[in-house]
Amino acid sequence: MESRIDYALMKAILSCRDCKDQSNLGKHFPNDCLPVCCFGDPLGKKAFVVGINPSRAEYDSGYLEKNMAKALESQMTYFDRRKYRFFDEIARFFDDDVITAKLGIVKDLWENVGYLDLVKCVTTGNNEQWNGLKTSVKKETIENCQAFLERQLDLYQPRLIIAYGKDVGIWFGVKDSDKEEFNAITSPRKLGFRYRVIYVPQRQGKHSRPEVNEVKEKIKESL
Repeated sequence: MESRIDYALMKAILSCRDCKDQSNLGKHFPNDCLPVCCFGDPLGKKAFVVGINPSRAEYDSGYLEKNMAKALESQMTYFDRRKYRFFDEIARFFDDDVITAKLGIVKDLWENVGYLDLVKCVTTGNNEQWNGLKTSVKKETIENCQAFLERQLDLYQPRLIIAYGKDVGIWFGVKDSDKEEFNAITSPRKLGFRYRVIYVPQRQGKHSRPEVNEVKEKIKESL
């Protein structure tokens, strides 16, 4: 594990307390949940889905370890042990023969698609959801945490990024995040490499079939 090119970055993420140790932010972040570097192994992935932040349910269910020594392994092997409905919904956008062939997916989506979050920590807003936080808290939290995602993307250099959710879409530079708009954005965060971003809004339930098909076409176009 220590020989990985991203090991030092992963350890820095796991040990970060920038928000937890601030008096105005700390109450929104449970101390018993470590930051989440990734879901699944991010190395070598051609595409990434980027969400806003992890759910406490992953810790309460035991799928993510609260022990520092075991935390990274539990995060990197997540998809070997867990099939959660949140990720099943994302998988619908890649369920296409052309897409799987271009990404080299043989058995499972997460073989060649990675998952990262913009904010690495679990939050405890209303109902423990990110959307329950005040806008000012969200803004400060993102400012504290965004450098980790920037460093990860610079290291992994994916060809395609799915910005999943409104706040993530805004961070990547999507101006109208109330609609599904394909955006061919070059280095929006000045990362020094070329990649494309597709914004996909989250839904309370499932995305409609036309919405899924529209995103599929955008993925195929970008690849």
